[in-house]
Amino acid sequence: MSIARIGAAVAGGLLLAAVPFLHYASFGSAVASHADHEPRYGGQLGMVGDHHIELRRRNGLVEAFVSDATRHPVQPRAGWVVFDRTRLEPLRWDGHHLTGADQRQARETEVVVLVEDQRLALSFDWSP
Repeated sequence: MSIARIGAAVAGGLLLAAVPFLHYASFGSAVASHADHEPRYGGQLGMVGDHHIELRRRNGLVEAFVSDATRHPVQPRAGWVVFDRTRLEPLRWDGHHLTGADQRQARETEVVVLVEDQRLALSFDWSP
């Protein structure tokens, strides 16, 4: 038996031995629950239970992006933002996120969204 055939047999054996373990391999296609905590839209990201809420402020608007534990987008039934614990601004659905008028001088924002039968609330601090 030649060295090349022995090498091929060993490589084939190692490959076959590894096949049962491929069940545990991750090839980057799916995100595990609660594993991705990076903002995707340039805002601040937080988590409430099994939902992520990212809040972005830009161009006079406040935008809330809601997703589930694996970061799949979720459409809330309703939502609003409370600025500095005093002024409430309703949010409206705008394609793939909630949006409303921003209060630029506000340093604290609390986002409240209604998803299915849950009320999710999360506060964000915008202090410099």
